[in-house]
Amino acid sequence: MSKAHVGFQVRQHNPWRAWLVIGLVILLLFVMFLSGRAYQSFELKQLKLEKEVMANRIVEAEQRISLLVKSNAQLKGTSKIEHDAYEKANRSQVRLQKELLEMKEQLVFYQGIVSPEQLSLGVNIQSFVLNKKNNLGMYYYKLVLSKRGKSNKFVKGSFDLLIKGQQEGQSKDLVFKQIKQEYSGKDIKFSFRYFQVFEGDLLLPDLFEPYEIQIKIKPTTKKIKPFSESISWTQALSGGNN
Repeated sequence: MSKAHVGFQVRQHNPWRAWLVIGLVILLLFVMFLSGRAYQSFELKQLKLEKEVMANRIVEAEQRISLLVKSNAQLKGTSKIEHDAYEKANRSQVRLQKELLEMKEQLVFYQGIVSPEQLSLGVNIQSFVLNKKNNLGMYYYKLVLSKRGKSNKFVKGSFDLLIKGQQEGQSKDLVFKQIKQEYSGKDIKFSFRYFQVFEGDLLLPDLFEPYEIQIKIKPTTKKIKPFSESISWTQALSGGNN
């Protein structure tokens, strides 16, 4: 009995299916890229709009202060009504001048974010301020980091604070995790496209007299070098390095 002859099997090959899958993948990646760029462009436009609004508010505040100064000069009379009006206008002037200063600081901040084209990629310590909360060594801190340079990528890394001072006549340094209330490793990690704010409470030990704060920036993003900046304790309490 002879064996059945097994011949060649003809299989149909459809290379267009593989090219279709590749094309769809490329199209999907391209759509994701365009969506990302559109979102980044929207965020930047929002920041520029906020900057323009802030600039207009500054002009309006300056005009109101100018009018109040003229009004105060006219109200320096002797009658009680004029005196009360003068005091009220003077308080308004002081309040507006404070708001004007804060708005100018914010405007500088926005300018540093939306106009960084001429700078290389990096991290800026935008501001660091302290506020005393009580007489038991408790302080509120606020640290703002911003990105420098024209790039759509996130900058990542961590920071640390070193508080230099004296305790019972001896030099003593305190690291952030020693004095940060409810410390967590996430408290020192940063990841942002434009800026990031860190805030919380610090508790200094008894008899510790601080005089300087060293802020250490440790980026993990390539091409960004680590660096540190120092600020005196009294400067941070008086408004920091805004």
